[in-house]
Amino acid sequence: MEPELSTSDLPLIDAALVAQGWLAPMPRKLLARYQRDQLAQRRPHNRRVLLAMLVIFDLFVLAQHKSAPEIVPLSAVLRFAVMTPGVLLFVFLDGRNRLGRAYGPFLVTLAVLASVISAVLIYLTYGTTTTNMSDVRATPLILLSTGLIMRLTPPEVISNALLSMIVFIAAILVSPSVHSAELGSLILTDIAIGAAAIVFNLQLETRDRRVFLLRMSEQINRAELAARNSGLLQQTQTDGLTGVANRRCFDVTLAETWRQAQESGSPVGLIILDIDHFKAFNDFYGHQGGDDCLRLVAAKARREVRADDLFARFGGEEFAVILPGAPLEMVEAAAERIRACVENLGLRHGGNSKDTLVTVSIGAASLTPGKGDDVRHLFEAADTNLYAAKRSGRNRVCTQDNSVAKAYDSRQALQPGVTENAAGQPLPRRLS
Repeated sequence: MEPELSTSDLPLIDAALVAQGWLAPMPRKLLARYQRDQLAQRRPHNRRVLLAMLVIFDLFVLAQHKSAPEIVPLSAVLRFAVMTPGVLLFVFLDGRNRLGRAYGPFLVTLAVLASVISAVLIYLTYGTTTTNMSDVRATPLILLSTGLIMRLTPPEVISNALLSMIVFIAAILVSPSVHSAELGSLILTDIAIGAAAIVFNLQLETRDRRVFLLRMSEQINRAELAARNSGLLQQTQTDGLTGVANRRCFDVTLAETWRQAQESGSPVGLIILDIDHFKAFNDFYGHQGGDDCLRLVAAKARREVRADDLFARFGGEEFAVILPGAPLEMVEAAAERIRACVENLGLRHGGNSKDTLVTVSIGAASLTPGKGDDVRHLFEAADTNLYAAKRSGRNRVCTQDNSVAKAYDSRQALQPGVTENAAGQPLPRRLS
């Protein structure tokens, strides 16, 4: 299997494009790719052409039935017992990808075989000029058809042209049915047709190579541009410190997940976790120590959620997890795994007066949205539960009744300066 092309191959492609003349040299890597691609295109075309040419070639026996009935038995044997089985065998084997390296030699053999059969009929037929002139005139047409219609490589078309011309010229030179006055015209006609087939093939090959090089250059440039765009997109969606998704990616994903859940009627789970007493940790160990703590917690916690879940840094020492299709039981189990894995890190919290380990408090929620429900209902439920976990002692998961979020009046939350609801309870933080 040929190696894939990359931007390092662009100078080679450019050099091949500016090269002058027919069949300008191509680097081996590019030539191997070109030959593979061309063979895949030529094979079905050549199979169709061979079958069509076989029908025409076999129908010549009908013309001989009137012009030279004495050679009809021999002509029929050569056409139907030799040429036809050969073509059908080639089509059968190539259609099942069984020929391999024998493809080219087999194809040239069939092309030359048609000329050989006509040459044999010319040589073995003795009589008047009209007896076998159909075969004399048909042989150059065979070369014309195989050289111009079939898709052959330059070595194949040159081999076919030279062998067919030699066979034809030898046949008319030894045949007494061809008048000497016509020899020069017939030979020159055959040579002209062979030369035309070779020139046409070389021009077509040169054009195909140029088209291939241009296509490869375009594909490489597109792939490079896509990779750069992907890298830029990754940068805009990734938190630079922890390597997890950032707040922007979280907001977009949560809104899209909520929309899809409204259409499918499936639940959406949300986990919000906050590192306990992180300010004290940061003050004690410094910003570098705080950054190391954030990276460790993010790397460990993200392994505890599913591949389809989004683990994001929400801001500061807070992280959030979006769990599509997850009911509350699944969300609570995932939250507990995250809480336990952070505690099991064994990371000392020297800034805490009790000299404990680094832990997290987690609020979790799951809602199945209706058509008119706002995604903030889910966020506020998880955020409320996070504060409940903080108030109840930290290092725990809280999944209290989510009715607080359902009863939440979003219009009241948007009023400036309003921080409590009608019952005097603090309002959850808003989702931006």
